[in-house]
Amino acid sequence: MTSLPPPEQWVLCKMNEMEVAEMIEKYIGFYKEDENGVRRLVQLPTKFVRHFMKRDDGALPTVVAIATAPIVLADGVLLAPEGLDRLRGIQFIIQKELRAIIPQRKDCTPERVQAAMKFLCDEWLCDVATDYSGKCTIISAALTLIERSLFDQRPAFFVTAGRRGNGKTTTLIMLILAVTGLLPAAAAWSSNEEERRKALMSYFLYGVAYILWDNIPRGTQISCPHIERSCTAAYYADRKLGVSELVAIAASVIHFFTGNNVGVKGDLASRSLHIRLDVDRVDPENRAFKHPDPIGWTESHRAEILAALYTILLGNPTLKAPRDAPMKTRFKMWWRLVGSAVEHAAGLGGQELDFRKLFLKQEEDDEDSATLADVLEVLAKKEQFTAGDVATMINVPYPEEDEQTVRDFLQPGARPDHQFSAQTVTRRLKQHLENPVRSGERTLILRREQDPHTEVYLYRVVTPQDEK
Repeated sequence: MTSLPPPEQWVLCKMNEMEVAEMIEKYIGFYKEDENGVRRLVQLPTKFVRHFMKRDDGALPTVVAIATAPIVLADGVLLAPEGLDRLRGIQFIIQKELRAIIPQRKDCTPERVQAAMKFLCDEWLCDVATDYSGKCTIISAALTLIERSLFDQRPAFFVTAGRRGNGKTTTLIMLILAVTGLLPAAAAWSSNEEERRKALMSYFLYGVAYILWDNIPRGTQISCPHIERSCTAAYYADRKLGVSELVAIAASVIHFFTGNNVGVKGDLASRSLHIRLDVDRVDPENRAFKHPDPIGWTESHRAEILAALYTILLGNPTLKAPRDAPMKTRFKMWWRLVGSAVEHAAGLGGQELDFRKLFLKQEEDDEDSATLADVLEVLAKKEQFTAGDVATMINVPYPEEDEQTVRDFLQPGARPDHQFSAQTVTRRLKQHLENPVRSGERTLILRREQDPHTEVYLYRVVTPQDEK
């Protein structure tokens, strides 16, 4: 197969006034007449350059992303023009060697899709210490990176392990190298939310394809409103660093996270997929490998890997579905292009894969949701209750297990002699109204209604089946 040379690295950079003036003067000549009527070519006045840079009438094309590989559209058409696709604002810079290895859609038969999936799992990812669904999630992450510019919403991906040396960073290097042809640069995770906000804006302004949050401190439970917002929006708006200017930029960046026993909580739990690496030995880096240098193997076989990835994308029967056909998961376009493609490829090999269940499992593992589920299980033992009833239940000298579960939820770390008021309980419960959580095989929901006679709020814990 054609060898793929290392690609150039492209980013979006804002031009200064002199660069813009030079660009204009490549196409337009500006002349000035002297007192003798002789015309001389002159430099474009700065005020006109500034006006050109500030114009907002839509006459100039807008670039929101850079694509170094073809993109498969929702109807199966391969989008790979030379230069700018003005409709979508994507600048395509694709090597001719890469164009040569992309398969034709008509050639992506079920047999070839099955063979492509087997090659990716058994050859490319053979040394990655995860189960079959983990390998499928890695493949879906690679396809997400290829298709990222088409998504108005996109999941984040976590690669975790129990200890160092299991290959978390190596796995993501293989993934990113296979798609982009470049070794990735890692980003430092900050515990400060404001610092993360500034970092995100900088990355988005440069039009990067991914952010690799590497080696997050052990056990960190990640929740970040800025990252959560960027996962579920086509554009990300924030104040530009150093100036009083609000800018809106494309949010087509894929977030990758690595760390030992790190996890997600809050809204990010429903917006992420998890790849767990597990090796039952204290020196996992010294185990036997089929490819002693998996990164080098990935680089030398990048053409075969990309061909297999595009075979799975183009051989996806969901591409033939009507535009308004129902799609699984909250990421509708993502599932149409990526999730359904990987599920189809896995099914051809006799394996069961359901991304909807993988997203739900991630939510079940969410620390906040699990704690809320425990509390609702306790409160569900009461048919109906008020905030005062809950306060009375937990304000006892020696709380039993159920009462302690509720106390710890309402105020973690509260002193044993702390007395909860009905107002405190009301404020805390209000945050979790109408918030369905899984508890085993059941879904629990906290409801509230006001008694028309006493105007006291009455609470109850229900399941969707109870209300039918």
